Order: sequence, then structure tokens, then C-alpha cells
Amino acid sequence: MATRSLEERVTALEETVAGLQNLPNELAEFRRETNARFDQIDGRFAQSDARFDRMDARFEQVDARFDRIDARFEQVDARFDRLEQRMVTDKEELYAHMRMLHEQLIERIKIGREVSDGGSGSSAHRQSRRRRKR
Repeated sequence: MATRSLEERVTALEETVAGLQNLPNELAEFRRETNARFDQIDGRFAQSDARFDRMDARFEQVDARFDRIDARFEQVDARFDRLEQRMVTDKEELYAHMRMLHEQLIERIKIGREVSDGGSGSSAHRQSRRRRKR
């Protein structure tokens, strides 16, 4: 390897130093660009945060609406339970009344047969009773 002359070495050193002299400006520009990018990213994050805040508020409204709907369904369920219980009670009362009417009808039929079998009610007497009822 050949040894360079002093003049060649000084020229190479000057060229290197000249290139390094621009380095602070390049670093400052790089910092400005980097900071600008971070500012853009921060802006985007702020926009995203605002959108999430709006979505959270909307979900809170939806949750409140579902809470009201759930309360309404609980009221409707309670009402249906009361109606179902009333229907069961009314059904039992109706059947009891029907049984009583049935038993009364059977008793009347028995009495009617006894009257017709007992002789106190002749066919002429029955015909006259029918005419009176009309």
C-alpha cells in the first residue's frame, strides 16, 4: 500500500470535515421531521380517543336503554305471573261452580222423577204446569 502525501491526506481530511460540517443541520432537519411525524401521530391518537369517547357515550346510552327495557320486561313478567295465577284461581272457581250446578241439576232431575213416580204429579197436572210457566 502506497503512502499518501501530506497534501493528499490534508485534502481528504478537509473533505471529511466539510461533509461533517453539514451534519448538525441535517440532524436538526431530521429532528424537525421526526417531531412533525410524532405530532401527526399524536393528532391521530387524539382523533381516535375522541371517536372512542363518542362510542363510549353511545354505548352508555344503549346500556341505559337496555336497562329500561329489562325493567319493562320484569314488569311484564310480573304481570303475566299475576294473570297466570288469576287464571288458575278463576279456573278452579269456575270448575267448582260447574260441579255445584251439575249436582243441583242432578238433584232437580231426581226430584222431577220422584214427583212423576210418586203419583202427585199426573200427566194432566204436568201439562197445566207447563201452560202456567209460559
